[in-house]
Amino acid sequence: MKILHIPTGGLFSDGIGTFIYSYLECMDLDKWEVTVLATNIPLLEDKAKFENLGVQVVVLEREKTAIIHYMRQLYKLIRANKYDIIHVHGSSSLMSIELSVAKIAGVPVRIAHSHNTTCDHIKLDKALRPVFHKLYTQAWACGEGAGKWLFTNREYTIIHNARNIKRYQFSESKRQQFRKKLSLKDTTLALGHVGRFNVQKNHEFLVLLMENLVIQGLDVKLFLVGEGSTLSKIKNMVSEKFLEDRVFFLGHLNDMKSFVSAMDIMLLPSLYEGLPLVSVEWQINGIQCILSDTITKECIYTKQVTSLPIRTPLYWEKAIRDFCPEDRLRQTVENQILAREAGYDIELESVKLDTLYNKLIMAIKDRTRK
Repeated sequence: MKILHIPTGGLFSDGIGTFIYSYLECMDLDKWEVTVLATNIPLLEDKAKFENLGVQVVVLEREKTAIIHYMRQLYKLIRANKYDIIHVHGSSSLMSIELSVAKIAGVPVRIAHSHNTTCDHIKLDKALRPVFHKLYTQAWACGEGAGKWLFTNREYTIIHNARNIKRYQFSESKRQQFRKKLSLKDTTLALGHVGRFNVQKNHEFLVLLMENLVIQGLDVKLFLVGEGSTLSKIKNMVSEKFLEDRVFFLGHLNDMKSFVSAMDIMLLPSLYEGLPLVSVEWQINGIQCILSDTITKECIYTKQVTSLPIRTPLYWEKAIRDFCPEDRLRQTVENQILAREAGYDIELESVKLDTLYNKLIMAIKDRTRK
């Protein structure tokens, strides 16, 4: 059986790209012929990790100025490969572009998968909603917030943003090694953040937060993992505030276990989110986290998370000043159990996804026989 995954925002090593990879990594791909469509020019390492699983990656840029050309090429790809399932990942009814092409091309199962609680093109999203709801055959979402945002009062299925629990558990040896690599003293409070550099992730808030913490005399450093469109802007902001010796840009990082283990507090001041993968990973690690109250509470399944308003930075400053280290080894063991109970263990959830795909295929076969 053939499946085509389309992350409409592009193929990256975070967010939706990570979600797709995590599930495919745990599934029996001998039963499925899987293709991932990159609507951008992906990094070679991002493309290679899928190909190492035996998954084909097709690059077909989704440019705003050439949407018709994109749709034509997508139609040719679908017709040539005769996919049974097209699984479209996004945050708005702009997924109608891919879903309409799939419907015209005769794909029987068309999944619209919501990964966020808002989008960048509100007016266009609203205009396309009536058409959008006629194009998909299945509505899926990463959580209640993302489901209600895109499907309102219609039925949808939640597919958890599950993670590989062993991969993100705390390691004391990894912590010491990575802190040594970062030249961190035992007394230095290490703050971490993982996310693409864009408006949604609210990096400006983190820089202003650091400025205030430094003024207050705290021995604190901030480490930012990720790349993106606002990276240069944030680097300039750090330079303008003379924080180069306090804020560090680590770029693309593969070893999240070592990085998160080395940090003391993880921060996520996003303006909006669906259900952030990183928050699931951080809690597995047992680290204390501060998330903006704009992020759905569905992602909170342990006591390590504090939810604070981004309109009141003083609360964030106080939470950081009041930091008290915990027994991370004990917490990571406890939190792994809680992650499984909350539906965030990828080994268990991948079996459920495989079962869902199989049911959809069987339903098609039954209709064909009739």
